[in-house]
Amino acid sequence: MADLVKIIGVALITVFAHIIIKQTKPEIAMIISIAGSILIVIMAVNTLNSVISNFYSIFEKTGVNTNILLPIFKIIAIGYITEFGANVCADAGASSIADKILFVGKLIILLVALPIINSVIDLIMGLL
Repeated sequence: MADLVKIIGVALITVFAHIIIKQTKPEIAMIISIAGSILIVIMAVNTLNSVISNFYSIFEKTGVNTNILLPIFKIIAIGYITEFGANVCADAGASSIADKILFVGKLIILLVALPIINSVIDLIMGLL
């Protein structure tokens, strides 16, 4: 809860600074927004450890092979990074580039997901 309050505080300070600076120096305002966004992401990474340990607990309870966790974490990270990059581009007025980033992100997610898809197919074929 305290982390959320800190993150919201940084976000509000970033927004206010962006609004104030944008009137005189729009290029610096964009840098402030990007820097604030990166700081927020870094602060949010601290909560990632508890998420990862919870995933490991779930996989250990179910007996599922934990080797499948790495691709899952990669897919989640790719999704967040892709969305972040696309949003930065969209905020800068480059929505066409943002669309391309989203497209490439989806392709990379599909590539990383292929071993998981193969495992599911093997599991299904083993049941038949």
